[in-house]
Amino acid sequence: MTTEEKPTILLIHGSWHTPLHYRHLIDALRARGHPVLAPVLPTTGHDDSIDGKTFLDAASQVRGLLVPYLDQDRKVVIVAHSFGGIVTAHIVAGLSLEERSAQGLKGGVTSIVYIAAQLSPENLRFKPGNAPPFFEWIDQNKHSLPADFARSILYNDVEEPWLDEALRLLVWQSLASCDPDNTYSASEIRVPKTYIVCTNDKIVELESQHKLAEIAGATVVELESGHSPFLVKKAIEPLVDIITKGSQ
Repeated sequence: MTTEEKPTILLIHGSWHTPLHYRHLIDALRARGHPVLAPVLPTTGHDDSIDGKTFLDAASQVRGLLVPYLDQDRKVVIVAHSFGGIVTAHIVAGLSLEERSAQGLKGGVTSIVYIAAQLSPENLRFKPGNAPPFFEWIDQNKHSLPADFARSILYNDVEEPWLDEALRLLVWQSLASCDPDNTYSASEIRVPKTYIVCTNDKIVELESQHKLAEIAGATVVELESGHSPFLVKKAIEPLVDIITKGSQ
């Protein structure tokens, strides 16, 4: 199979993160011959442009990038980490290979790989009065994570120097990220799905990950890792194996 024939990987990042956090995974995927798209979601950043931005805004922006790409007869695998799972359902709606083919259109999304992903905004809608105590408020529109929390919960198995770099790259998150009510369910997505359960995850419990995978109708693959396997050297190749296996 040539490089051009291999599916493109569309990476949807998590809260407080940017694509730079995933550069080791991106490099490894490209080394296997996969083109990678990794847009910055409008819900994350270091300025006031993220104020009021929701997961629907993020999905709309990514679809604007994706549709012209699919029109070039590209096949795309979506890899969604954490909060990215919520965004993904609205990205894929109507863009599967099967649905586009039925409309006489080329290209399409062929599969989804979730990494310790949330699938619904219901449990993540926070206001200043009911948000977790570890949030640091920038203002009434956005929040960040203190380094100590990120180190112990998001990056519990990440080693230096990748740990220090990951902490420095963390950005702000829009408070409105999960506000909208009109959600498209992951179970409605008409493509094969794989859910990578991170067995040492300190933020999304093991049982919850399995339940989310069941709700999505996804095949479960367990990976011995914390919430951020793309920052754990020994987990990179197994992670890439899982992603690329689903793209063949």
